[in-house]
Amino acid sequence: MEQVDVVIIGSGYGGAITAARLAAGGKKVVVLERGVRKGTADLKQSDSLKYIESVIDVVVSTNPAVPVSFRTGKLVGGASIPMDGAHYRVPRTSFERSKEANGRPYWPEIYSREYLNSYYDKAEPMLGIRQFEWNEIAKTGGLFAKMLHAYDANATCERARLNYTDCIGCGFCAQGCIYDKKVTLLHHYIPLAEQHGAEFRTEAEVDHLEPPKNSATGVYTVFYKRNGAPQQISGTRVIVACGGVYSAPLLLRSKTYLPNLSGHVGENFNNNGEHDFIGILPPEFDDLNSYDCFKGSDNAALMSFNWFESDGFTLHPGGGLEASVLATKLSAVNHPVLPPRAWGMDYKRFAETIYPHRIIAFSALGLADGHRAIAINPDGTPKFDNRDRTAYDKYRNRVNDIVFDMGKKTGVTIVEAVPPEQAGTTSAHLLSACRMADKKENGVVDADCQVFGYENLYVCDASVLPYALGVNPALTISAIAERTAEQILAQG
Repeated sequence: MEQVDVVIIGSGYGGAITAARLAAGGKKVVVLERGVRKGTADLKQSDSLKYIESVIDVVVSTNPAVPVSFRTGKLVGGASIPMDGAHYRVPRTSFERSKEANGRPYWPEIYSREYLNSYYDKAEPMLGIRQFEWNEIAKTGGLFAKMLHAYDANATCERARLNYTDCIGCGFCAQGCIYDKKVTLLHHYIPLAEQHGAEFRTEAEVDHLEPPKNSATGVYTVFYKRNGAPQQISGTRVIVACGGVYSAPLLLRSKTYLPNLSGHVGENFNNNGEHDFIGILPPEFDDLNSYDCFKGSDNAALMSFNWFESDGFTLHPGGGLEASVLATKLSAVNHPVLPPRAWGMDYKRFAETIYPHRIIAFSALGLADGHRAIAINPDGTPKFDNRDRTAYDKYRNRVNDIVFDMGKKTGVTIVEAVPPEQAGTTSAHLLSACRMADKKENGVVDADCQVFGYENLYVCDASVLPYALGVNPALTISAIAERTAEQILAQG
């Protein structure tokens, strides 16, 4: 059987970064990626569902009682290809206020903003992170800032930290940048890994893994299929980096062989408090004829922390609202201003009078508790189960009270982008299903991302983040991946 030092499952932020650092440290590394590899020339400015599904995995629940739809990366480079580019360090408050109802802290004791800063410092240059200049902010960001200021003169916005260079504002960031203006994992980390001998195997669907059968071999065996053919590979260490939705199911499919896994596997699933809104601006709000809502980067390069300390959420505007995507979202919302369907005369009048000049989109992210769990279906695919959402609903109501009051006082018509009963059931921020903790009773992995009870088995991706952050998690996943690789190399 083929044997290497490290087998990494997944090539997103957790997988690609550990691959680069471990390979550079002299380890023989193989990365198994279920998706394909697309270069800049392979990307398209297309809203075609077939194309979008080739770069983004839309995970739809098979449980009719839990109507969720989550988005995750599906290529070599994972979510770095279709993401909106926002890379923030976790605010200190996310550590300080992150405690369960019983008083136990979510984060292991070693973690703090100050502690992670050195790892943020390593990741940011590799990812091309920089703060946008004011003259780079798209008009959708300016309109968002104007709405906040009209509501509260003290409600400020900060320029976002993104991985774009000379963005032309075409509005197709989520489909992958065809102009090569966005720094992804394919620009630095993955080439560094390959330069040092790491191999990235595409279209490799991992079924399960098994621990060492005896202390003499000391290797894990990973069972996967490639081009339909069953294959095996063993590694002294295995890093599960399948992403926030898929890492827990992989461990659950392996539970027969890993009977001592924590009972927290799949529990505590958290969408980072992501809650989306559409704002319909009154005609007199600004010079709106010069504004097209589908132009500009998908992240409009502003972030407001105005309510973070008091109410536990941030707000940020988005762009890139192509007509078909927008209509799909709005057609599900029961609101008199919006068309009941995405075609016909109702939609035509909507497009003529409102879209694209009077719409802004913005989202809340915040310190919300988890309210879902990830299990597996008989075929091993992810299944979502409901959990108590009392705390989440209190969070959502707190956000809505402020945002709808803002609309009332500014003349902006506010609409939740999904029906109220589905709030919290869609996101690209998929956290906590394999959360880290100081002990097995509280989580799945320790502070080094090593699975409790299984030496040399790690999980390193969004699923280890123990709680909502209030900002995009990409940079924090990157920092933790840098730290994980450092800890492994220190062990020899």
